[in-house]
Amino acid sequence: MAALIAGATLGLAPEALADQAMRSLGYGLQQGLNAMQIACLYSLLAVAYSLIHGVTGRIILSFGDIAMFGAFYICYTALLALLTGWPAAAALTFVFVAGAAGTAALGDSLQRGVFSPLIRAPSQAIMIASIGVAILLQEAMRLQSGGREQWLPPFASNALVAGDLGGFSIRITAMQTVTFLLAVALLGGLGLILKTSRAGRYWRACTQNRALAELCGINVARVTRLTALASAFFAAASGWILAVSYGGVSFYMGLVLGLKALFASIIGGFGTIGGAVAGGIALAALETGWTALFPIIYRDVAVFLVIILLLVLKPEGLLGVAVRRDSEV
Repeated sequence: MAALIAGATLGLAPEALADQAMRSLGYGLQQGLNAMQIACLYSLLAVAYSLIHGVTGRIILSFGDIAMFGAFYICYTALLALLTGWPAAAALTFVFVAGAAGTAALGDSLQRGVFSPLIRAPSQAIMIASIGVAILLQEAMRLQSGGREQWLPPFASNALVAGDLGGFSIRITAMQTVTFLLAVALLGGLGLILKTSRAGRYWRACTQNRALAELCGINVARVTRLTALASAFFAAASGWILAVSYGGVSFYMGLVLGLKALFASIIGGFGTIGGAVAGGIALAALETGWTALFPIIYRDVAVFLVIILLLVLKPEGLLGVAVRRDSEV
């Protein structure tokens, strides 16, 4: 519409206006496709935050760096697989399995060794401990990489679908398709497990009232441990998307990535899986829209300003429900 108004103001011919409108439409469609890939990244990591917050009622700030650890793990594994002559499809599958297993093991170790002993402590204790874990992971990866970013060759960058709208080329790559299908499969599978399985019923019981769930015979510690494994797995999936889709990982990227995913889960409705997904989609749309229309240097500032505004206007989140807890100070 803006292109049409500008074209009409400049006195362009109807044919030129139509071409300009088609190019604008093509540009918008391509940006929408790019936003879908980013939404997969943020939604998976936001779900990791929501899963563990649901059973513990605590905010753990280290999932961005757990995803960063998974991305580094995946980079090293992928380079090893490629150097030994593995086909690209086999390498992608192998590094996902290896990265998910390694990162899930890390999440389990952190839950048992750091967070579980603090579960009955004041809420700030786990938050502070998670900051310490994040710093530890950052420094470990900095020493491991020598302070350098790690880069992978492009995977599956060929266009599966290519089109033209008014001279603007639209491309859907194989990696975008794989990323979308993976995110849909993981999020759909998680939703099915939480709604229909015994583990899902136990998780929902613990999110509603941890003490009553324990009185009803549920092994809350085991549910928490399995949830930590699942959260680390989703963080690893987010790290996999980051590593193989964009090719570069760095030891310092976990901070901003984790904060954005945390805010995505909050603006969607903290502690709800659907809210985390909605928040990830909203954040990706906001980032992509700003990048397409305005200078990228101010993107993060604008994103965090909009997040703050949303939290002021609707603190319970887009899909959340305001809950009053009289027992809490």
